Amino acid sequence: MAELIHDLDAYIAHLPGARAEVKRVAEVRAARIRAVAVGQQDTGEFLRSIKTHTGGTDTVIYSDDPAALSKNYGHQTPNGHMVAGIHAFEAGL
Repeated sequence: MAELIHDLDAYIAHLPGARAEVKRVAEVRAARIRAVAVGQQDTGEFLRSIKTHTGGTDTVIYSDDPAALSKNYGHQTPNGHMVAGIHAFEAGL
């Protein structure tokens, strides 16, 4: 008879191979994000701000640049001019 394993998703998520694969995929996606960011910058600040952090079973891709949202999605200048975003994070999906 089949055995029902409660919290099977948590069990699988904690397997060493699963955690390693999650981290690997995140690093590949972060590389895609950086590839878009590298060609769309003046100072390199946004590119340097794209990082990954692994904790427990997840790996997060993030930017610690205070202007990351404006750079990624676009923004309006004080004189009303629209600046298009580079959509780097979407490239990592």
